[in-house]
Amino acid sequence: MTTTFKVIERQTLTAPLGLRFRDAATGASVASGLRVAVYPAANPSRRTPAFVNGSGVYVAHHAAGLGAAESGAGDESFWAAPPARLPFTVEVSDDERRYLPYRFQTTLPARGLHRWTWPLADAASRAPSEPAQAFADDFDDAARADAWKLGTLNTPPNVFDEGVAVVEQGGRLEITPRDVGGKNYNGYVSVAGWNLSDARASVEVAGAADGAAQTFFTLAADSNNWFRFLVESGRLNFQARAAGAESSPSVGYDPAQHRHWRLRHDRAADQVVFETSADGASWAARRSVARTFALTGLLVELGAGTASKVNAPGKAVFDHFRLESNPSDSLPLFSAPTRPAGGGLAALRATLWDAAADAPAAWALLEARVAGQPTVRGFADEAGRVALVFPYPEPAGFAEQSPPSAPFTKQEWAVQLFASYAPERPAPPLLTLPAALRQPRATLWADRARTTPLTRAVLRSGHELVVRSSAASAESPLNDTPLPVLLMTPAGSPP
Repeated sequence: MTTTFKVIERQTLTAPLGLRFRDAATGASVASGLRVAVYPAANPSRRTPAFVNGSGVYVAHHAAGLGAAESGAGDESFWAAPPARLPFTVEVSDDERRYLPYRFQTTLPARGLHRWTWPLADAASRAPSEPAQAFADDFDDAARADAWKLGTLNTPPNVFDEGVAVVEQGGRLEITPRDVGGKNYNGYVSVAGWNLSDARASVEVAGAADGAAQTFFTLAADSNNWFRFLVESGRLNFQARAAGAESSPSVGYDPAQHRHWRLRHDRAADQVVFETSADGASWAARRSVARTFALTGLLVELGAGTASKVNAPGKAVFDHFRLESNPSDSLPLFSAPTRPAGGGLAALRATLWDAAADAPAAWALLEARVAGQPTVRGFADEAGRVALVFPYPEPAGFAEQSPPSAPFTKQEWAVQLFASYAPERPAPPLLTLPAALRQPRATLWADRARTTPLTRAVLRSGHELVVRSSAASAESPLNDTPLPVLLMTPAGSPP
């Protein structure tokens, strides 16, 4: 006997938030031991716990005010016009005390996994080399930021024309080419070089110059190696030059469909991808080129101008420039000061102390670079205690000879140290991301007298590195007895 079932009603349940976590020290996925809660940003009392599913994703259901979203179909038509999105706060803590607790803001419902954007790796051209934060400008302050200078990457240098007007007004960057003969260019060029490795740079082009006048967005290592979007005579060109050899495929320029331009490094394929978008959300790949030169230390250019006389050249208008890492679908978890180092992991520990306020440097950011490895980041807890736990670097000479010239137990590595700190009094109860990553640079001190900045330490295999200031002062300049803390002062504080 066969029974036929008739579907009378179908009900779906759409999760408004999905979170995946990974250990910032090891990159390993973390799917247990965490306590995750979400609540409306304006009403912390209406907390809803998130639970981990079989895929290791923490999922929130029945969050306050999101009933209509949860009962939606969750299909393409639903996400094309979702119910009203609301601001929420997410808090994350670890029952096993491996990781520091933190919170962040988001808007729900959100499709798919929450995406995280890391600060950029450091750019090779910066001196001294140090971890670099994301580079962004909305051009809202009617003044050129210190990160930019006027200029052009076009060659030869004499094509630069300060008569080409470059102004920030109305929350935008406007560049007006001149109606004159010859080559005349101007615009913004970044002061520092930036690293595009596993990163992306984008800008909104609210308007391009008219006719044969040019509007362009460039990332350049030097005059012979660069990537560039360029609009000229109704064509959008996707230009690349490598070792002096240039190629420039193009399409008809559509100001609406091509309003946003993006250059993105695809690490897996090791290619640079030219992309355009109408809304800055959905992107279309227009061209991909193999990376043939180093992407560290690239200069950024937003410019316009003319290669010959152009009647009524109009103006180029830029907005919302961003240079940031490619997003990850896993949020980082930073080591708690109580976390032990095991399994071949190194550890750097310190108690950061705000010398200006004579108080713990709660939630200060400490960064380290060891033997050219990616930057290691950690935060102090409310008592100023911080731990950086990370894999040991390769032994010196490991790649050149086997076995290495010295046994692993005798290996040591120089560690570069950087700190960032914006004190809050009283200190907040939780670390807040991503604001904590945007704290301004602080100074670490080697001595109690605060005469010598501390920028380096030495990591030895098999030994935890504990970094402290010394007791040296004006009264006892040779006293190298270590203090129990590592002294620091926020940016702008007197030494």
